[in-house]
Amino acid sequence: MSQDLSRRRFLASAAGVACLALTDMPSVMAASSLPTLSGVLSGNPVQMKIVNYAMYVQDRARVDASRAEHQTYADMLREHDRLVMGGPLLDDDGRPSGVLLVYDVESKQQAETLAQHDPFALKGAIANYRLTEWTVLDSNIELLTASLVPANRRAPPKLPRAPDATPVAPDEHTARLYVNYAKYVSDRSHVEQVMPAHQSYTQALKANGELIMAGPFADGSGALFIYRAQSTDEAMALALKDPYHVEGVFETFALAQWRLFGLNAGLIQSV
Repeated sequence: MSQDLSRRRFLASAAGVACLALTDMPSVMAASSLPTLSGVLSGNPVQMKIVNYAMYVQDRARVDASRAEHQTYADMLREHDRLVMGGPLLDDDGRPSGVLLVYDVESKQQAETLAQHDPFALKGAIANYRLTEWTVLDSNIELLTASLVPANRRAPPKLPRAPDATPVAPDEHTARLYVNYAKYVSDRSHVEQVMPAHQSYTQALKANGELIMAGPFADGSGALFIYRAQSTDEAMALALKDPYHVEGVFETFALAQWRLFGLNAGLIQSV
């Protein structure tokens, strides 16, 4: 595997390099047809996990201007047991390029309400997003909690730090989290055929502390994997060695470093 290929964030498993299309997502639901924000926040935890995989617009100033309000909003959702975890996705230069959030809601409509009321969305900082129900099959809460980024270290590299933030030199030996957002081929029989080998592989990764969370999307369209690795190349190797990639089950996948800014571990329950 060439070094150039290993550094690419968007790959296709069979037909060369390709971008994971977020533009084929369903149209955003009209706000008038959605539950109210207060209604969504007032319910009890229901253990339906919805992943919001969102990419920012190119206008960095717009993203930066809405970040503080987004973080306040995210804290509120966690306090109401509606946000399981969340944090920014980083590009190859270590700059925020999007955000990954996992909601705990009763329905996809409720998740749409939470997504549309996010200051990032209200202020035009989101270029596109996908909401997908996620079934968590494997999780290591201890390692996930250990990966939570302290508040005083949240200013990402390449951006000015807040006055009260502690300057921290990047540690190349510190393990980081990486998200693999994968889309499967449409041939479900092929997915099932390769599944035993894939499950054996993921169990080995989990035993080695290299797989923090994993599970399929409820509609069978793909899966989300959260790796623990020391570099992008190392995380990419974990994805490329997966039998799902080797045997062509991954139609496309997107790999990105993920900084975990908030966690409500009590909402995580593996099947």
